[in-house]
Amino acid sequence: MRADHEIRVEIPGSRPPLVRTLSPDALESLWNSICCRPMSRLQREILERALTGPCAERNIVRHLAAHPCLVLPFGDCELRISWANTAEGAPA
Repeated sequence: MRADHEIRVEIPGSRPPLVRTLSPDALESLWNSICCRPMSRLQREILERALTGPCAERNIVRHLAAHPCLVLPFGDCELRISWANTAEGAPA
């Protein structure tokens, strides 16, 4: 697994997509930028664990190895995470 792989992060209809290097710091920063948005308590707990939990980075890599996009709903929005360069395929 390459921890320096770039991911594309977007909230459709809300923000333009951005590209970040997949790292615990980037995931925590992402969580901090959306944690104040309205969402249910259950969505908040799921999203926080998905982005800041002890295995968050590894779980995202595993998901993206099998699926083109990870979609995490919250409130009336969704957070989409995918590989920034899908031509590269999953990280080695």
